[in-house]
Amino acid sequence: MRLYIPTCTLNFNNILSSESISPLGFYARRGFGNKRFYPVFANDKEQVILLYSKYPRFKVEENDLENYPMVIEIESEDYKEGFFEKAKEHDGVDTYLCYHTINLNPFHCRIYFNSYQERQGVLVKAEQSLENKFYKLYDANINVKPEEKKTFLGVAKDLFTQSEKDDFLWNSSYANCKIKDESIDVGRDVLLDKIKGFIYCYLIGANSSVSNEIGRLKALSRKLRNTLSAVVNSPDKRPTQAQDDAILNGIREFNEIYSSMDEDTIWNKNLLELKLSDNPQGLSAKDAKNLLQHWGVYDTFCNKLHLRRVYDANDLWSCLEYASPEAFTRVTDSMNRAVRKLEAKENAQREKYAIESLLNVDDDLSLHILDTSYQSSFYRELICSQFKAEYKSVMEKNGVEEPLAQAYNGGMILKNMLGDKWDSNPASAYVGALLNHFQENTAFDLFAIDNDVLSSFAAFCQKGDNIDRLVEYLVQTGFCNYKLAYGIYGATRGFASLPKTFTSILINGNKDYYQSFASNVWRMLNGVEIKDAVLPKTSTNASVIVESQLGSKIIENINNVESKVVGVVNKDVEFENAVQSPKTFMYILENIPNFTRTKAYKNLLQANFAGDIGDYTPEEFKEKIYQTIGQKDLKAQKDKIDIAIKLEAKRQDPEAFLCILDNYFPDQSSNAYKKIAALIKTNGISTSKLSTQTPVTENRFTISGASEGQRKLRPVNATSANFVDDINASNFILSRSYLPKEVRDVLAKKIISFQKDYAPNGYYYGREDSPRTNNNTIKHFINKCTFTKGNNPSWIPSTMENKALLERLKQELYDRYANR
Repeated sequence: MRLYIPTCTLNFNNILSSESISPLGFYARRGFGNKRFYPVFANDKEQVILLYSKYPRFKVEENDLENYPMVIEIESEDYKEGFFEKAKEHDGVDTYLCYHTINLNPFHCRIYFNSYQERQGVLVKAEQSLENKFYKLYDANINVKPEEKKTFLGVAKDLFTQSEKDDFLWNSSYANCKIKDESIDVGRDVLLDKIKGFIYCYLIGANSSVSNEIGRLKALSRKLRNTLSAVVNSPDKRPTQAQDDAILNGIREFNEIYSSMDEDTIWNKNLLELKLSDNPQGLSAKDAKNLLQHWGVYDTFCNKLHLRRVYDANDLWSCLEYASPEAFTRVTDSMNRAVRKLEAKENAQREKYAIESLLNVDDDLSLHILDTSYQSSFYRELICSQFKAEYKSVMEKNGVEEPLAQAYNGGMILKNMLGDKWDSNPASAYVGALLNHFQENTAFDLFAIDNDVLSSFAAFCQKGDNIDRLVEYLVQTGFCNYKLAYGIYGATRGFASLPKTFTSILINGNKDYYQSFASNVWRMLNGVEIKDAVLPKTSTNASVIVESQLGSKIIENINNVESKVVGVVNKDVEFENAVQSPKTFMYILENIPNFTRTKAYKNLLQANFAGDIGDYTPEEFKEKIYQTIGQKDLKAQKDKIDIAIKLEAKRQDPEAFLCILDNYFPDQSSNAYKKIAALIKTNGISTSKLSTQTPVTENRFTISGASEGQRKLRPVNATSANFVDDINASNFILSRSYLPKEVRDVLAKKIISFQKDYAPNGYYYGREDSPRTNNNTIKHFINKCTFTKGNNPSWIPSTMENKALLERLKQELYDRYANR
């Protein structure tokens, strides 16, 4: 049975940060996630959630916040029997009550909005939210269920067939039911959040763990990067003797490990061994090499073999030769790419873990660790202690900071488990050194004991206040096994606190893998086996999804309009959403009172601006208009011109739509044309005269894959497998709606000049230190976005927000060009 939960769009990020919805009174008491939840009249009880057997139509309270109705659909069979209580039946609608938190799942949960504008507005905000981890996974489940308006039915009754109504207009009588007077208990919610956090973190850590060699390479690369950074940013830009030794030894060790693992290096080594041994004198490969080097022809010999290009960490010295930030970025990026290549190869050769083989949770929420790769008794006790937050009582009782309390609490658990053996056990000295580290600020050796559980516990105590700091610390110190420290973090901080940057590797990764994982976790935490646990698939029919407010209304019901209209409507939607349409701009000017009499308008008319077929960015479009009018005639009409430009960019005008349609549908007397015109005019707002006195309000509707005022269907499909050869790379950047408009516009221009630098006769073409590989060029482009040199500013401001957005763009570019 489907049940519907009324709520509002202000709660969207809150709900999808924990993948659950709770009674109103739970949020301020539960101590995790967002403490505020916005009620709606149809669901405003403190102790209980109201659910309805039909889709409720309701309004939200008007205030200064942008807020709209939102309805969540769930399947009652996904929950235990008796989870929902039927309270009443009124006018064909059953009202149900739920006194506890309702967990959601991506298999049967649906989220509905009243319009595409509201849906898109919520998703735009979700992009910017760190805590909303599930909006991408639930994308196929997020739908629009528009309300049919009475004024529209009269016009549309001949066009559309009516289906049986499954919704109802809500009023307070549907919610007028007896509610039990029960105290609010959030204890189970808190425990579930921590268990879920532990499960996710443990599995992500298990799948992210690396071999000892990769772990050491990652640690060395961090150490070398930090040392080189200190040198490049020092006043004299020269290394001290200690720094020079650290760099020299680090490079030597890095190359030894890397050459033993890199398949290209191994292939070269085997080929050289074979060719050097194959000589008429019967010399050994070593002697033959020494002889060729003595004659000074060894390099020539190697060149003739066409050996594969391999990474050499000695390239790091070059950044000290020039001592510039750009050189530093180039060499360290090359080093990081080399490590990532080996790590990716290692991960590809290893199967991902099935969660049911690592962990299990009983119906009473008791944790069982099934992973046999380590001795888990202490670890399980520690995790259960973190579930209960026992370290907090240490903080309160002794008045100490959290890191020390964590270390003390874990030490006491281990001491109680070892009993009489505690004093003689190496763990005693290790824990003592950790406590001294926090109390006396003494040095602490993280790997003074050969025990993954204890060293992971110590790492968490040191850097467990933030997941990003913990991840960085584990890599920097050379950890290979991440699951233990990650698991402690999840059990301590809970699932709701995890940022999407950490969980996306699992949630937004392989869908089949996550489907199996999510269904197993649901069984563990909810005690129910989900039937038909299949993730809905999002349609990917087009590279760019156009969701015009007017066009979508026709397309939504296109099957009910004569087939001969289909092609014309699609063509019209293209033009109605075109980037900076001169034709539409002139139409808008003509509707501004008395504007056709002005010299500004006559100049545009004389220049046949309406017939201009050029492609313009918003800035270029405005500049073209100003130049055509001329500075003298522009001065008196600039305010009106600017308003018209804004209206053109906004362009959701029914008459503008029809004006363009006229040019592609010559037979305006046909019934098909009249039906479309009636449909548009009934739903639209008449704009026969546009007032320049009314300020232009921003349109909250965002087109998927294109920015405001940039709505032409620019081709985004890659024309080349190489980033620097792709003609549509600029359009692809323009289609990234999560980037601010000004950032999109700048990068779309800069990518063109950047590609020219890598084209034949370009600045970087043919340079050995700047190969035309996607790995190099994409990273180079992203780095140049925020690179400053001397008094020359960066392309875009080097803010944390921009860097996070650029990191996302970089990953999308890697995916687009298959990281070739």
